[in-house]
Amino acid sequence: MSLNRSRLRAVPLAFSAAAYCVTGCTTEGGGRDGRGSEPANQASGNANGNPNTVPGAGGTGGSTGGNGNTGGSPVSLPPSGPLGPIAVRRLSTPEYQRSVEALPNLNAGASVTSGFLSDDEVLGYHNMTSALRVPLAVAEQYAVAAKQLGQKAMAEAQTLAPCSGASDAQCGEAFIRSFGQSAYRRPLAESEVASYVQLFSAEVTRTSYAGGIGLVVETMLQSPYFLYKTEVGAGTGPSRELTPHEIASQISYAIAGEPPDEQLYAAAASGSLATTAGRVAEARRFLARPNSTAWIRGFVLDWLGISNAAKAVKDGALFPSFSTGLQASMVEESHRFVDTLLTEHNGSLSTLFTANWSPLDSVMASHYGVPAPGSAWTSVTMPPARLGILSQAAFLSAHSKPDSSYPIGRGKTLRMRVLCAPMAPPPPNIPPFNPPPEATTTREKLAAHSTNPTCNSCHRLIDPLGLGFENFDAVGAYRDSENGSPVDTQGAIVDVAPEVDGPFATPAEFINRVAQSQVLRSCISREMLRWSLGREETAADGALISAMGNQLMAANLDIRELIVGLVQAESYPFRSDM
Repeated sequence: MSLNRSRLRAVPLAFSAAAYCVTGCTTEGGGRDGRGSEPANQASGNANGNPNTVPGAGGTGGSTGGNGNTGGSPVSLPPSGPLGPIAVRRLSTPEYQRSVEALPNLNAGASVTSGFLSDDEVLGYHNMTSALRVPLAVAEQYAVAAKQLGQKAMAEAQTLAPCSGASDAQCGEAFIRSFGQSAYRRPLAESEVASYVQLFSAEVTRTSYAGGIGLVVETMLQSPYFLYKTEVGAGTGPSRELTPHEIASQISYAIAGEPPDEQLYAAAASGSLATTAGRVAEARRFLARPNSTAWIRGFVLDWLGISNAAKAVKDGALFPSFSTGLQASMVEESHRFVDTLLTEHNGSLSTLFTANWSPLDSVMASHYGVPAPGSAWTSVTMPPARLGILSQAAFLSAHSKPDSSYPIGRGKTLRMRVLCAPMAPPPPNIPPFNPPPEATTTREKLAAHSTNPTCNSCHRLIDPLGLGFENFDAVGAYRDSENGSPVDTQGAIVDVAPEVDGPFATPAEFINRVAQSQVLRSCISREMLRWSLGREETAADGALISAMGNQLMAANLDIRELIVGLVQAESYPFRSDM
């Protein structure tokens, strides 16, 4: 059974390759391109252009977490306008996988997307609307997956859509309504039901009942209502209220990357999602579900660029300990660390950065020079030089080069991803950098940046950050010397904010200072907004970013509560078509 174009025309809402060519599908202003890197000028979290002075992000204190329930009462938000423009956002590959897995009785399996192309990266994330375009190759992969799942549905039609004691037509329509609601994430309109009934009936006449079920599944899985999440709402004008089912999808995909469950659909049908209390209740319920842990972990790893650790390449001659096994264990350590943080340590932002423990296997224990745990992936106390996720091998390896620790890259990541501090674009026509031949350490090689005005304008902001982590080599192993010379870990935070600016002597000093800062709370609030909404923030989002930071503080720094701070906003159900 395959999708015949002539029969496809009978279903106006069925998807075709041409429909995929709607790139971006949003009225949102042009998204950034720079794949794999931050733009030189970060947009601000408020109107004055400084992302670190978002008002109301809390004081300098903080909690290290614990084992109690950290979910506090929602913080009140000031009235605000619509939460950005109307948009139609394509499912990212992980969202597509979870969406087909959620389809009832289809048993799609976990490998539907195994051959899919990787989604492009913008601002460090793979779910940004501006990156989720649909070139022909992506359209073809959707068509192939839909055909395969349609064939599976045809082969298992009596399990997927059992029919006894009723006509094929009655059973087909019942299936169209129930399966269609799951695929479209809303009840089908009667006109949509009629179109699918026409398609089903024609295929039953041509082949069989099972063939009709298979064709319906194949067609629905190529519909824009399956492949896209809509933020369109009803009516026209400067402020549109999202439909209850659009709100439900916004909540479920932000928290777990999957469609709403039956309870969330029921909340949509009852109208409770139009209220702050209703949205907060459902957000907290979804956050308590197991599927949310892996999804929030994905945010943390993307935010800090750790997702790239699995693709890092190292020079085996310089780093003979580096192997595919070590690399896999590096990645697994950070995965398990974040999962443990979320499930056993209240999702504490402070603990994320300052924890003196980490889950290790024997490979990572050897890499860190600590005794091997009694069983694999047991949390052990780390050496004093290692605190939290920034001193884990996955982070350090992801932001180094194959042959060096690359303080420039590490410093840029710390400034732009952890501190959310802006940088001017590099000047044009930069000459090649030639370190002095007598230099033996990385610090000595980079010293020329401070004496060259062309280089110094940018490098004075990033080199001191990365150089402070020089006792970790390109694979994240600890070292106190480089090429026979002692490693100097003196660093500095320059021109970010008074509460964090200044020299630091060790990575631990940097981490402890930043972990308690408003700068970090404001930064992660901005990043969660980007990740949850799939777009870059604007000056109009400043008050919301501030309120998300307030919610974080009220919940003892539980990073999951940032999403609660977002969904409780009065603006959350509204979008603008202007």
